[in-house]
Amino acid sequence: MTDTQPMISVVSPVYRGEAMVATLVDRLRRTLDPLGEPYEILLVEDCSPDRSWDEIVRAARGSDNIRGIRLSRNFGQHYAISA
Repeated sequence: MTDTQPMISVVSPVYRGEAMVATLVDRLRRTLDPLGEPYEILLVEDCSPDRSWDEIVRAARGSDNIRGIRLSRNFGQHYAISA
């Protein structure tokens, strides 16, 4: 593994999570940053009817370790995690 590859990956499905994306990312960063290991946060938007995707885009903007994945339809949390 190179230094640029994350050692820790956190995958979270997001459905009707518009109000919680920023809080989730903030809490994950406060937990992961002190570890000193490279990490990534993958937020999987599962065709949510609210503005969850907009919040994921906002959280990922300017951050190399946060990524959003947007599913074309609602597959459910288990499929969202494995996406």
